[in-house]
Amino acid sequence: MRASIALAALCLTAGCYNYSPLTTATPAPGSYVAITLTDVGSQELARYLGPNVFVVRGRYVGEKDQGVLVSVASVELVRGDEVPWAGEQVTLPTSAIAAVQVRQFAKGRSVLLAGVGITGLVATTAAFALNGGGTPSNTSGVIGKK
Repeated sequence: MRASIALAALCLTAGCYNYSPLTTATPAPGSYVAITLTDVGSQELARYLGPNVFVVRGRYVGEKDQGVLVSVASVELVRGDEVPWAGEQVTLPTSAIAAVQVRQFAKGRSVLLAGVGITGLVATTAAFALNGGGTPSNTSGVIGKK
């Protein structure tokens, strides 16, 4: 029963997110961003980020004279691998940036996820109620001792 409650809570609190192109001059501080690097930018930043970095994901901290300051949560390599980071702040020069996208909550997909979770919870609860709800029957054929 506790597992069912935990599963329901997880489904209700989990959400889906989309990345959308930046529609303002700069993202709001604290926004979660995905910054795609240029090929040259990836090469220039290899000593800070590691080789073959394609996308930098993290919290937007602000603008600096040298570029964009990001608290890095992870980097995605050219071959698709994602490498986690611990929030170190890195300045990405404006010339190294090909595109900036902002993570936004996807209401439709989140509602769908919650619906699937609740349906699974109801089906599981119903299956256990049908399977184990009765009293055990006497299958030995012995009625009782006298």
